[in-house]
Amino acid sequence: MKIRAVTPYFNINAYKNANNLKTKTNNNNTKKGFELSNVYYPIISFTSEDKNRTYSTKLKKLAEIPSNFKVCKHSGIPCPACGQKMLSRSSFEKITKELQKIPQDKYLDYLGNYTEYMRPVELSVYNELLELSQKPEASKDIRTLLVQLRDTKLPVLQEVQMKQINKMKALAKTLPEDEKKVLTSKVNSLKNEIRRTNPQAPFRRKFMLDRISKIQIRNPKKYEKLQRIASNFPTSTDMNSAWIVKYSGKNKMHLDWDSYSIALRFLYSSVANTDHIVAYSLERNNDDITNYMSMHNACNSQKANKTFLHWLHEDKNNRIEYMKNYFNAVNELITSKKIKTKKYKKYVAYATETIYEASKGQVDIRPKPENIEPKTTT
Repeated sequence: MKIRAVTPYFNINAYKNANNLKTKTNNNNTKKGFELSNVYYPIISFTSEDKNRTYSTKLKKLAEIPSNFKVCKHSGIPCPACGQKMLSRSSFEKITKELQKIPQDKYLDYLGNYTEYMRPVELSVYNELLELSQKPEASKDIRTLLVQLRDTKLPVLQEVQMKQINKMKALAKTLPEDEKKVLTSKVNSLKNEIRRTNPQAPFRRKFMLDRISKIQIRNPKKYEKLQRIASNFPTSTDMNSAWIVKYSGKNKMHLDWDSYSIALRFLYSSVANTDHIVAYSLERNNDDITNYMSMHNACNSQKANKTFLHWLHEDKNNRIEYMKNYFNAVNELITSKKIKTKKYKKYVAYATETIYEASKGQVDIRPKPENIEPKTTT
């Protein structure tokens, strides 16, 4: 499950005035936030839509609301998807407050204390900015540095985007006329968004995949090929050029990303989130800790509703090793009683059994049974 979190694209002055909390209603949806100079700023929130969901589980005694999953409350656990350390939600919230107390030209230095938690894309961008900031008379402000890099990174990003678009066009030519017309229309729409430098267009891969997945392509192999092409479309979570172009531009409200918000994005993707091993949309009656893993915000988003086998085979050997490291770290928390809740006592055994079943026996990282004498031969 992906826990819903509001993107922090507010500025520091607005955040300091959080006491002016108000409730806004837009399109019949109630949202909490506050106003400053007639601009609406949502507040960072890690609360999920738990109240709007009906939870069901095979094991009532192991039922848990995903937003309360205890593993997410601890920093330093390796992510089972990418192997990088995860940051607890409380630690991230502490960082947001600490950043308010320091000048913007000190943000890079402050973030240097947390590079071990940065995912590869964020770490790559951070190192580029750090190198650029050390040049004579260079600015130390994150946004200023990103804008300087944008001109060199945008052509790289557009080249990758157009490569995937051309692959879609080539595939469209092999389809029946009715399917070809629909796919060509979608591809041209996407191409136009990129050409007019829509601030969100290069990064809305999920939105694009949703649109493409609704195209009726009768040939299963060609449909799967289209999904593969679309899944390789660059976003800010897997390409540093896309990250730089996105955050040097404007947010969804068409306002410039400010340095404070950009600084938070270096660590926001690394916050621990609750993932369903078997996607909730695929098996709704498996919603307890036997089906939970903690995972980076960004990694959880990329996993989305893929089957476990599909997700595993994207990087099989590494992910098996990452999952081993994850469960070893969690087991240490449980044995050292940092996670005291009774229902977590056999969490590692339960969750690894779910992985064994979901992988159809391809991943067996279940703990060995204790106190079992080895078999002897006569």
